[in-house]
Amino acid sequence: MSRLTPMDIFNKDFKHAIRGYDIEEVNEFLDLVIKNYEEVLQENEYLKDQIKKLKKNQGGSGAAPNQNDDLMDQILMRLERLEQIVLR
Repeated sequence: MSRLTPMDIFNKDFKHAIRGYDIEEVNEFLDLVIKNYEEVLQENEYLKDQIKKLKKNQGGSGAAPNQNDDLMDQILMRLERLEQIVLR
């Protein structure tokens, strides 16, 4: 299964049922899900860019490797948490 996009969530239609959910309430919740999902995707991209920059700087600079490694580990942990949240 491919990853959902905010537009997939936005365009999702559900069948109407006699004893179904309140359409407005569902739509409001889906709007909130879309907004939060977009924020998670943006943060994920930002963190990936940070990792790339750190790797690039680590290759040619005399910066303390342990400091960069710690920062990269923190960023990777945040990425993993974000992916777990998104994939639930």
